[in-house]
Order: sequence, then C-alpha cells, then structure tokens
Amino acid sequence: MRKLVYIGFPFEHHKGTHAGYHQIADYVDYDVKIDCSSFIEHVSRKPKNIFDRIFRHVVWKFTSRPVIPWFLLKCIILGIKRNDVTFHFIYGENIYYNIKPFIRKGNKIVCTLHQPLEWFQNNLWKKRLKSMDEVVLVGKSELDGFRELVSNGIVTFIPHGIRTDFYCPDSMIKKERMLLTVGNWLRDYEFADKVYQQLLKQDSELKIVVVAMPKRVECLTKDSRIQCLSGISDDELRDLYQRCSVLFLPLKRYTANNSLLEASACGCNIVISSDFQDNSYIPEQYVSLCPMKVEASLSSIIRTMSSETNTPLATFIQKNYSWENVGDNLTRRYKNT
Repeated sequence: MRKLVYIGFPFEHHKGTHAGYHQIADYVDYDVKIDCSSFIEHVSRKPKNIFDRIFRHVVWKFTSRPVIPWFLLKCIILGIKRNDVTFHFIYGENIYYNIKPFIRKGNKIVCTLHQPLEWFQNNLWKKRLKSMDEVVLVGKSELDGFRELVSNGIVTFIPHGIRTDFYCPDSMIKKERMLLTVGNWLRDYEFADKVYQQLLKQDSELKIVVVAMPKRVECLTKDSRIQCLSGISDDELRDLYQRCSVLFLPLKRYTANNSLLEASACGCNIVISSDFQDNSYIPEQYVSLCPMKVEASLSSIIRTMSSETNTPLATFIQKNYSWENVGDNLTRRYKNT
C-alpha cells in the first residue's frame, strides 16, 4: 500500500467554514499532511518596501511565484527517503512545482485542478502538466482536452464533495417567497440585475437576497426588496438555503461550485442560467437549466419557485457527493495503486 501525502491550504474565505476543497483532508486517509497556508499568505501580501519588492521579483524569475516555496522541502525529503509516495497537490494551480528531478523513481505526483482548460494554455503550464503523473478534475467536460496535455494522459474525474451532515433539509423550517443568489466566482450580476428588476415588477411580495462580496454586487439596482449580504456564518447561509423558494445562479460558466452543492444538499429548488453548461454533477431532472437570457430565466424561475423542499435532489447529493464518499473514492484510487 502506498503512502499518500496531502499538500494544500484553505482559501481565506473558506477558513472556519464548511466550504472549500481543503475539507478533503478530513475524509481521505492521508499518511502525511503538509500545510501551505503560510506560503499562500506571503504570496497574497503586498511588498513591505523597495527591497522586499526587488527580492520578490527575483524569486518570481526563478519560481514564477513571489515567495520561495519552502514547504516543498518536506515533499522532497519524503521523496528521497521513500519510493512509494503519492503526493496530492489539492490546488495545483496555486502550489504545484515539479519536484520529480529531486525525488526517487516510483513516487507519483497527482494534482487536482480547478481552473478551465484555457487557463493552462501557455508554455509554463503545458510544461508543468507534462511533469504530473495524474490530474484530477472536478468536472467532466474537459477531460479529453487535459489528456492531450498530460504526458501519460491519465486524467480522472473525482467530484468536489460537500458536508451533507451540515448542509441538509430541515422540515421544521417554512419556505418564504424569497429568491436567493449566492457566490462570486463566474457569477454575472449585471445579467442577474436585469432578471431581478423584471421579477420585482411582476411580484410585489418577492424578496431577493444576494450573498456575495460587496464589490461584486455594486452593479445591482438599489431596491429595498434586494438585500445584499456578505461575511455571514455557515449557519446563516444554511438557513437561507432552507428558507428560500428558489435559488438562482447566473453563471458565465456552469461548473461545480460550493454554492450549487450546498444548496442542493439543503433541497433547494434551483435555476441555473448559463450559455456554457458542464452538467457533470446534477441530472437535469433535479434542476432547471436555461440559457443566459432574461425571458428564459424569468420563465424558469417562476416555474421552479416552490414552497416544497426538493427532497429528491437532496437525496441524490447525499448518495453521490458527501465528503465521505468522495474521500473513500480518492483513498482507494491512490493508496492501493
């Protein structure tokens, strides 16, 4: 049986929450966990002075990052001592470096990647992809494209997980006439605002709640029936999922995201507006998909809005995307081979 090593970190907005891919550390049988939080914090901070700026510029020339990745020393030491280690970089885009020249043959490098294929279409990343033994994607639509870039073509779909012990329906909570939109990444709030304004004209009792970073929702028309929230707790967010009568996600690209899985696990009635749909996770009978057009979105929202919990969707998520199931899948694949 191989040794499995976690190399990862939580993003700042995921710290202290139930969200984020770093949750996988609690559900996979890792033998060693190497935390990169300090490295990521130093990458994110601004230079302190001119000397710091020069130093970061020099480091960038050699590593394509402004900070020396000292955490890799732990990986290299393990890779020198043993030849049966699988190193799992959970956010390959942020923390992967080619350590193969410094470790023994027999060790493997596996990276989970979260960005779309086009993000990697440059010389630096084409070279890095060829140095990986396997790539894990959290969506299915670009498997073939990545297989052309990875040297041995081993690219696997293993879905993003969700804490279904926390995000779940609550039969004691009554749904309100509320539309909820959650998230920042790939959200089109300018388009969403057009939909919101039309809905508010048609339904005087409707309340709209948007949970996103303040900068992302500056484009929304000021209206007393549109409430914008940020920095709320997981408990408050779960309560919104359980109380809303419809979740509306205006996505520039429909791929796996925390909000979709959280809402689904809570049994939300969901409308997704997108012109690019990677339906890797949820069969169409459980959610309403429509093109990113105002009229199409209005029709789908009105048709989908309901005071009933979407129990079949919550059950589907529990069976397929709980972190327990995802963790077992990854453990079997990378510890036994």
